[in-house]
Parts: sequence; structure tokens; C-alpha cells
Amino acid sequence: MVIKNIVAGGVKVAFLLMFFIVAGCDNKANSFNKKGLSFYTQGKFIEAIAEFKKALEYAPNNYDARYHLGIVYYAKGMTDESISELKKAIEVNPNEPKAHYNIAFAYVTKENVPQALVEYKRAVELFAARKDKKEADGYLYMAVAYSLIEKNEDAFIACKKAIEINPDFDDAHYFLGVCYYKKNMMDEAIEKFKKVIQLNPKSEKAHNLLFTIYDKLGKTEEAIEEDRILKQIARERLEQR
Repeated sequence: MVIKNIVAGGVKVAFLLMFFIVAGCDNKANSFNKKGLSFYTQGKFIEAIAEFKKALEYAPNNYDARYHLGIVYYAKGMTDESISELKKAIEVNPNEPKAHYNIAFAYVTKENVPQALVEYKRAVELFAARKDKKEADGYLYMAVAYSLIEKNEDAFIACKKAIEINPDFDDAHYFLGVCYYKKNMMDEAIEKFKKVIQLNPKSEKAHNLLFTIYDKLGKTEEAIEEDRILKQIARERLEQR
């Protein structure tokens, strides 16, 4: 009985010791991760990478450190390294949408649009399950990706889905307007760009395309008015410098 108690006690001690070692590693990893984020927000990417790597030395399966390292690599233009780290983050937690969402951008940069679409689709599924408004962002960028490979009908569907989720999503209205413009559907394009301006009156890109359309259609007065607004926005921007 005494021997059994000693053995049992030894197991408990070993378990507690292991628990505190793991907890200590996680705490150190989290500390390095916070430092890395601080450097990242300051634009100090090399220092941020060093801190995230230190975090991973203590906790190789720390999702946040893997994810943030992938983000910094992408910001630094190291796309292959970014994909590698974001893949590892997904392996650690496949149900976290932001890694899927951001690795899709990296795949687009590498011109691997089909794989980007796979990741965007997974991201929007996970965002939807959380009722996260970033689901609309995912559909918008999915629409952009579809347009890159000339799948224009799929681009329309995805963009409209983004607007359905977030009716005040000005970038989605703008991109849908661009899609209409490319298909020479000028009335629909005008409607969308006007919606963008309703949501964001100083949207230069919307005013600029409205000017282009009005000029193309020979609507001189409307074109002159858009030109006036564009010049006013430019003056205000200069005054704010």
C-alpha cells in the first residue's frame, strides 16, 4: 500500500510538473507573441519575425504566433514563407477562419486563383458559422478572384452575396458596378456607383467611373458635375496635408 501511494504520488508530481512546464512555455510564447505584434504595428517586420520565431521555439503549436508570422511574411513580400506558416496555422486550428482568409490573398499573389477560391470558400463558411461580418469581405474577394479567371457570372453571384450580407458594403457595390461596366450594362453600373457615393460621398473611384460613363454616353452636364466634384475632393485632400 505504501509503495502504491508513493508511486501514485510520484505520478501526480510528474503530472503537475509537466503542467507547469507547459503553462510556463505558453506564457513565454504569449509574451513573445505580444512583442511581435507590437513590432508589427510599428512596421518593424524583421523584429516582429524574430519575436514570433522565439514564441514558436517555446510553443510550436501556438496558433497566434504561426498566424502572425504568416501575416508578417506576407506584409514583407515573402509570399512563399507566408503560405508555409499559414498552412501550419491551419493545421493547428483548421476551424479558425482568418488563416484561411489570409492564405487566400497569398495564393492570389502567387496567381494560384483556384486554390485561393478553395480557401475563400472555407473562410466564408467559418465566418458564417460565427455570424462574423467578415463573411461579406470573403465573398467580395471571392468575386474578385473569380473575375481574375474570367468566371464573371460566379463573380456576380459572390458580389451580390456580399451585399446581401452587408447592404452598406460600399466596396462590394463598387465592384459590382465595375462588373456591370465591363459588361457594358451602363444603367446598372451608374446605379451601383451612385449607391457607393450615397454610402461614401467622397469616393473618388466611384465619381471617376461615373465621369467616364457619362462622358462615354455623351451626358455632358453630368460629366461636368462629376469632374467638378473630383476636383473639389482633390483640393480638400491637399488642404488636409
